[in-house]
Amino acid sequence: MVSRTGRAEKCPRSPLRRTLPGLIAVLAAVVALLVITAWPVLSSLLHPGDYTATVALNWGLSLPSGSQCVYEADSGSSFHGDGTRYHVLDYPENSTVNTALSWQGAPSEAHAEAMTQLLDGLSVPEEERPDIARCRWYSATDPDDPRNRLDLLLSPSGTRLYILESFF
Repeated sequence: MVSRTGRAEKCPRSPLRRTLPGLIAVLAAVVALLVITAWPVLSSLLHPGDYTATVALNWGLSLPSGSQCVYEADSGSSFHGDGTRYHVLDYPENSTVNTALSWQGAPSEAHAEAMTQLLDGLSVPEEERPDIARCRWYSATDPDDPRNRLDLLLSPSGTRLYILESFF
């Protein structure tokens, strides 16, 4: 552009050219936040009926796929997502669930009693409960809130996995 004095001058930048990169950055951040926040819901939609994906999201544990959920109980949804969940998964005999985790012997009497109380609270029928004393056991707690607890019990045959989660 040439001014009245005959010198060349720069054209003023349009406000849109100045704000467009910032707008794109904000939009990218919002989309990334939405994807991160919605990932648990998206994952459960992509893997319906596969509770191992939920365990992976909640606890960072990689359980073998190929299971079939044969029983589930839930204390119900709440605003904070707290409550108790119980799932029973059947695995084929050739599954690697036996070696997927560092299984321990049966839980202590105190842990067994705490699990029994949670199962009672969910009104789980006797035939859907594990024989705790005969199962191998794995447990985990949430590092951010140790009241949140996961107990996995594996049947002596290694083909039935009992998953008990409690969140506060």
